[in-house]
Amino acid sequence: MPDNHKLFIDQTPEAAIEWGESIGSSTLNVVQYILDTSQTEKLALQSIFSLKKSERRYSKYEIERACKMVFSMTKRPTVKSIQTILKNNKKNDAEQDLKRKTEINENNYGFTRGAAYYGGTKK
Repeated sequence: MPDNHKLFIDQTPEAAIEWGESIGSSTLNVVQYILDTSQTEKLALQSIFSLKKSERRYSKYEIERACKMVFSMTKRPTVKSIQTILKNNKKNDAEQDLKRKTEINENNYGFTRGAAYYGGTKK
């Protein structure tokens, strides 16, 4: 069987739950919710494994943080809302990092000649 067909066989509820556990408790809760509330198992697995694809771009910590944020906002999380939060968090983190770097560069001043020039080391 070709590799891409084997990947489809691996999409089972057990594999989805195992993946959710490997990420964290909030992600596991999202996976369980999607499996429980979806109309069919096939649709649930498609949603879960599209969320799993985001692991290519985001770290496990970022996915877990997004799932936790979604559960704090609503009792009915969706994959789309999690992906939106992931994108926004990534953008905000990049902006804060840039802001930190510029603050460090702006405050990088002081004595350039040192204590020896001003006679601070001689007693």
